[in-house]
Amino acid sequence: MNQSEFHEAFETHSRNAFEELILCSEEELWQIILIKNNKRYDVWKGSENYQIWRVINVKGTAKSIKPLFDIVSNLKNEYLVRYHACDALFKLAGINDAEFKGKIQYGLNSNRKKVNQITEIEKLRNVLQITKNTEKKAWWKIW
Repeated sequence: MNQSEFHEAFETHSRNAFEELILCSEEELWQIILIKNNKRYDVWKGSENYQIWRVINVKGTAKSIKPLFDIVSNLKNEYLVRYHACDALFKLAGINDAEFKGKIQYGLNSNRKKVNQITEIEKLRNVLQITKNTEKKAWWKIW
């Protein structure tokens, strides 16, 4: 498979995944995300080319902000999952600050200098007015 064929196959797979996922309700999307070993979509490994985060961005409501924040703030999650979830979070929350988003996504400022990502995540928590849970309640239990 040459580069052009690969690109075409990637775009076709992405489009098909998006068209299938867009039919789901917000709650159904979060149920898909909840199942970490979901073989059909495998969203935690990007097998759907990260389309679920685009769909959350389109169909998501304020109910998605907290679970998105929980994914973004967990630095143990795969980088690309966090990256795409962060993009959806900023759009749903109406935060239009590329510098701030870059600090959360990359841990770097616009000059490519390292920043304390944990501190930036805490700033985001404050902006979103999400209280820090001391109780270990899973984010998906809000559904």
